[in-house]
Amino acid sequence: MLATFLHYKGYEMLFIFLVSASWLLSCNNSSNLGKSSDEKDAVVDPVMVRDSVVIVDSITSMDTASAIMPAETVIQVQIPAETLPVTRLPKTLTSDQQSIHVTITDLEVGQLRISINHSKPDVNIRISQVIRPDGSMDGPFGQQLVYDIKQRGNYTVIINKSNMASGSQVGDVFITMER
Repeated sequence: MLATFLHYKGYEMLFIFLVSASWLLSCNNSSNLGKSSDEKDAVVDPVMVRDSVVIVDSITSMDTASAIMPAETVIQVQIPAETLPVTRLPKTLTSDQQSIHVTITDLEVGQLRISINHSKPDVNIRISQVIRPDGSMDGPFGQQLVYDIKQRGNYTVIINKSNMASGSQVGDVFITMER
């Protein structure tokens, strides 16, 4: 009788759609199956995930979107400002997902000249961002940069491949930084 009514009124397709949609939604909600009530209520802060580093590009900001990358994809280098200049600091990138983070500590106001070279010609690598002491960011840049340091503190220079270009960054990178 229901089928006759639905067919008569022309609602047969709508009824099938609603039943199918309800079934799909109920089958797709398996995220809490087999978990205790404590596990269901727990909220995981993605910034606090163990062995991860938050990477924010020049388009996004911390309060809008961020990507979580495994910590082993970041090569960390710390250089005290009083040891500048640093010429041809070698680092090796073994995958296209890696990045090099060079932090210059206690940098005074003035200019910082940065240059990166690669062991292979025509690779996809650049100075992606400069993170200032106040947490603000600037970039992207190319393979050479003259940067005006306007506040004293720690500056982090991020070097990695451009997602807007093709090619690999794998190989030896040589970083030069001077005042």
